Amino acid sequence: MIWKKFNALGTEIVISASLKPGEEAVLEAAEKEIGDFERRFSRFLVGNELYKLNSAAAGEFEASTALADLLREAKKLNAETGGLFDPTIISSLEEVGYDRSFVDGADNESRSPIDLARISQRFAERPRMSELAIDGNIIKKPAGLRIDLGGLGKGYIVDQLADGLFADVEDFWISAGGDLVIKGNAEGGKGWKIGVQNPNKPDKEIFSVTTKGEKAGIATSGIFKRRGERGGFQWHHLIDPRTGLPADNNIQAVTAISGSAARADVFAKTVLILGEEEGLRFIDRYQDSACIIFFKDRGLKFSERAFNYF
Repeated sequence: MIWKKFNALGTEIVISASLKPGEEAVLEAAEKEIGDFERRFSRFLVGNELYKLNSAAAGEFEASTALADLLREAKKLNAETGGLFDPTIISSLEEVGYDRSFVDGADNESRSPIDLARISQRFAERPRMSELAIDGNIIKKPAGLRIDLGGLGKGYIVDQLADGLFADVEDFWISAGGDLVIKGNAEGGKGWKIGVQNPNKPDKEIFSVTTKGEKAGIATSGIFKRRGERGGFQWHHLIDPRTGLPADNNIQAVTAISGSAARADVFAKTVLILGEEEGLRFIDRYQDSACIIFFKDRGLKFSERAFNYF
């Protein structure tokens, strides 16, 4: 196995792959592809393609094929989750304090006042993801619609690498800050064994995922990393699209496994936002998906098919 580590997308990227002599260039190509993706689609960069879409007036916007495909996937997952994965939450993220990347230092200690009722009201009046239409590479957007692809981007790009540059590689692990896709086997093993962190003690692993050689996506979503305080309000980045405010329930984190990294990431967020009962009902509908829920009181709950993997 050949390993490569680098920083991008505000996190650490780790790639391990069973490459033949002379194939190492695929790792450099993967780093370039991730870097290009970040430069084009990060909401924190002024002047890139996503910025131009968000700044465009209502009407037609000619997108690249890459952006059109990414938005198609976002709309698909938005519909599949009943709107609980919602790239139009950007206004609420900014208003609670997540207006810069954590690499640059998000506003996680601000004394400026925060009006939660006003945030919810403004959020309810925003254009919805369902109002955005895609025809080929033409994006038809309503006035005021803005998109944040942070809730999908890391999972999406590792899936793109898995299906593109690494399509002919038998064994690989591609991780973007814990959003990962794996295929085949680790050296000397049957499948990959992936540690699941304790969200209360991130340096400790309390479960592992065994993939048995199958291709799978795995992701963890929680309220313990991208968070802060604004005007006395403790915020985190997982916005509940039903309220426009950070999800408020007894869940600390969710680790999910599914057919792709993007679906695992979105499903983990969806379970957390829905809460225990509705979240488990949601993920149990999918034969290829499972999760572990970590509660704030340090309790755990497994979905119906969790023990097929964890």
